[in-house]
Amino acid sequence: MIHKAILHSLLLLLLLPACARQQLQPTVSFEDFQQEAGAAPIQSTRKFVPSGTFASARASVGNDIVTDYIIGAGDLVAITVFESDELNTETRVSSRGDVAMPLLGRVHVEGLTAGEAEKKIEEALVKDYMHTAHVSLFIKERMNQHVTLVGAVKQPGTFETQSRKRLLEVLALAGGLAPTAGDTAYVTRRDRNSGNNKVFLVDLDALLTQGRMEMNMMIQGGDVIFVTESDMIQVDGAVRRPGAFKIDGKMTIDSAIASAGGLAAYADEQDIKLIRKTKEGKREIVQISMEDIIAMRENRNTSIRNGPWKELLLRDGDVIFVEASGIRSFYSGVGFSIGFMGTGINYSNPVK
Repeated sequence: MIHKAILHSLLLLLLLPACARQQLQPTVSFEDFQQEAGAAPIQSTRKFVPSGTFASARASVGNDIVTDYIIGAGDLVAITVFESDELNTETRVSSRGDVAMPLLGRVHVEGLTAGEAEKKIEEALVKDYMHTAHVSLFIKERMNQHVTLVGAVKQPGTFETQSRKRLLEVLALAGGLAPTAGDTAYVTRRDRNSGNNKVFLVDLDALLTQGRMEMNMMIQGGDVIFVTESDMIQVDGAVRRPGAFKIDGKMTIDSAIASAGGLAAYADEQDIKLIRKTKEGKREIVQISMEDIIAMRENRNTSIRNGPWKELLLRDGDVIFVEASGIRSFYSGVGFSIGFMGTGINYSNPVK
């Protein structure tokens, strides 16, 4: 029985390399790919950018405290008339944007700042009831702070907050950044006087990794926050941790494989595929070996035009696929078990 098991295992060992086949067939030679990549400029990924006048998030710092709040429906306001305590009142702004006051009845204040509402009430009192009036309006609760978050956040949508918050607090309302989030956020704010959009650029990398708190700008009601998507590549096949990864800086094929945990034990180092979508929308597949990759990285391959490893710089949407070696897959799947009757051999396919 032991001899038969060993014989079956040896037969399997001989058959597996013959059965091994490429899962992806190359569509372009490595030489042609070298020339195309070396001659063609890297196309920048077209990302959505909000329209408006652009400014850095640091430009908003001076306005963080003094920016006037716009009164809206549901706000709780306290109105004080210094000349007459009987006219003092605390009330909510109605759904129609009015506040109810003694003598004046309903006064429309929606869309006004606190200072503008004070002036409006003063003028109404002086017109019909008083020689002079000094009014103070304090907003005790803010109910119309609607902030919209879109792009690479976990839960995009419009959120309501009763108090002013900074960018990181508002991002937390949407569950935080998505794994695909890029390094830039755009905060679009409509200028009340001109009606034009002002777009603040926030460097999320500087904020989150360098602690640059001037980027943690104050968010106002009506702001729209758009978090960009990062350029992404996919690493699959015979690697330890297949998945999608951000392109950080100048990422090359070998660094992408390293991000995926390195080659698996059963990987075929002579059969690594780079799959790239051309500007015409066609996908090209080129086969390359790890030896070639290392040689280019170390600048030992002088036949590549326009830089020794320019074509190895990955672009948004690239896919790296590492083929499995039949013989290595077999050895990786062979296990030994020692039982009462002797030594047995079992096999499990590591590629699955």
